[in-house]
Amino acid sequence: MRYQENLKTKCAVQLPRLTGTTGKDAADLLIIYLDMYGQCAARHNQLVDEIKIRERIIYGTD
Repeated sequence: MRYQENLKTKCAVQLPRLTGTTGKDAADLLIIYLDMYGQCAARHNQLVDEIKIRERIIYGTD
């Protein structure tokens, strides 16, 4: 069985850097981080669920 291509996509290794010294600069960066984290976490959690389902099918475990 093959995994969905989306589940094989790695999360970003290099995160954007703070570009200024204002609160707005920090807030904008945190919004970007929040979006990146949400995408990566959802993908990772789905991959873990998929692996557990396949292990249950293959090995008959719960």
